[in-house]
Amino acid sequence: MSKSKLFQLAAGAAGVLLALSFAGASQAADLKKVTLQLDWLPTGYHGPIFLAQQKGYYRDAGIDLKIIDGQGTTAALQAVASGNADIVLANYARMIQSVSTGISLVAVGGLLQRLPDAIVSLQSAPITDPKQLEGTTIATSAADAASKLLPAFLQSAKVDAAKVTIVNTASGQAPAALLGGSAKSMTGWSFTDALAVDAEKPIAQPILMSDFGINLLGVGFVTTKTYAAANGEVLKGFLAATAKGYKEGTADPDAAIAAMAKERPLIDKKLQLVQLKRFPPFLHSAKSEGKPFGWTSKEDWEQTQSLLQKYFDMKGQVDLASVYTNEYLAP
Repeated sequence: MSKSKLFQLAAGAAGVLLALSFAGASQAADLKKVTLQLDWLPTGYHGPIFLAQQKGYYRDAGIDLKIIDGQGTTAALQAVASGNADIVLANYARMIQSVSTGISLVAVGGLLQRLPDAIVSLQSAPITDPKQLEGTTIATSAADAASKLLPAFLQSAKVDAAKVTIVNTASGQAPAALLGGSAKSMTGWSFTDALAVDAEKPIAQPILMSDFGINLLGVGFVTTKTYAAANGEVLKGFLAATAKGYKEGTADPDAAIAAMAKERPLIDKKLQLVQLKRFPPFLHSAKSEGKPFGWTSKEDWEQTQSLLQKYFDMKGQVDLASVYTNEYLAP
């Protein structure tokens, strides 16, 4: 082959590569940049979000998603209210309280809809029925929702609260009280805190507060009303891609945790895998069972607000119809 012919072929190939490069740049420029801030550091139930990102579901929906690690609900709500995040994962009970103070927020899709707070005890001294709490000590953290809901749970479970000793520990120290023997049980999330204890000593089956009618809506996706009004199609695409991630991630938790570990290599993969495997029962409440991913019910919102007013010193009442919407979810 002549040098002239080789030059022509090389030039043609370079042209194709240049054209593909321009096409890729143009496609990237067409994507809508969206920042999602998590409610906390990457945890098992966040895995499906990373899986959806890895598989390109957000890009397919026209979204260039950036995932930021969280530092709690308060920080997440501050971030979205100030415009430092477009969408956040935040506790819905705390969000209602923020709305009652005048912050313009809207919940667009529930993730953790069944309260995971539970009574956790050790297998060596199991609490299998709430009545067994009488005459014992429960460790709880005053900063956690469970500590405020404990009186409601005891009443609903027909436990004589006068016969129960409640010890308030520093945040995150309830497991130490249980493991150390100064408490016979503790309050904590059944698929996170309980598993951390189980890694040290085997635990009995946790007693879920939601099994006794005490249910607060948990974590869900939140944005500002201004962002939602201007980016309805973006929210629809984001939630559809996220739903796909959770459908596949809960069916194949190993893949979801592997995707998260690729982006956050310092996570405890073994622990996060167990957490994700135990997460699916909390995706829906009894009121939203059978509904699409993220759909939340009016009754759950009403009960959440009622419990906030009674046990969390929430003043006043918010118009719940303006606090949440299911309009951006796939039918």
